[in-house]
Amino acid sequence: MVQSTSAAGDVALRDLLMHAAQPLDDTHGMTESDLVVQCLEAISDRRCCDDCLVKKTRIRPRSQLSRLCRELADQGKLTRKRGKCPLGDHTKMLNTLAAQPARAARRTAKSAPADTLGIEDAWRYIDRFCRAIWVKHLGNDTPSSLAEAITALRDEELVPPHEANMMHTIRSLRNMVVHEDVNFGEHENAIARAAWEIIRAWAERRERNLWSATSTMCGRRAA
Repeated sequence: MVQSTSAAGDVALRDLLMHAAQPLDDTHGMTESDLVVQCLEAISDRRCCDDCLVKKTRIRPRSQLSRLCRELADQGKLTRKRGKCPLGDHTKMLNTLAAQPARAARRTAKSAPADTLGIEDAWRYIDRFCRAIWVKHLGNDTPSSLAEAITALRDEELVPPHEANMMHTIRSLRNMVVHEDVNFGEHENAIARAAWEIIRAWAERRERNLWSATSTMCGRRAA
């Protein structure tokens, strides 16, 4: 087992929890504009410059990314003005996501019972938690996708196979809701809730500090 990183690793962990992008393999059926919005949603400040968005979305050339952002600004989905980018601490043209409910959250609210687990929130929480585990034990070069991260953490015996399968369950459910317009109803909620509780019970036993830190960064209670 690889040992935990030092103080420098702790700084990287905080940065990762604050600014981690959403996985790039979970984009089936999405347009490039959707991907831009999704990446901005994953950043705690919901804003970053064109250069950082190019790195996160891999949309190239840069002029294509800038054009997409201008179109999204014209549609009222984001605003563009110069400022300090929270990801690179440099002053450039910033893209700031407009204040509006996420697509998946709106869809869930229409059909799911009051105690529904927010599948988008659960997916983002697990994404950041897995990346935090990776930084703690394996260093800063994290996988670009949540699916890859979960599988690698399982293979490294940092996440047990059963809990890894539950993470994949939530990841897959979220993708079906967001990208395939599947209704997140009572049965889907029951599956997601059971998977979440299995993950949470293990995380609170084995990685309590990281689980709590992820809760703080995601702005929700880990329960």
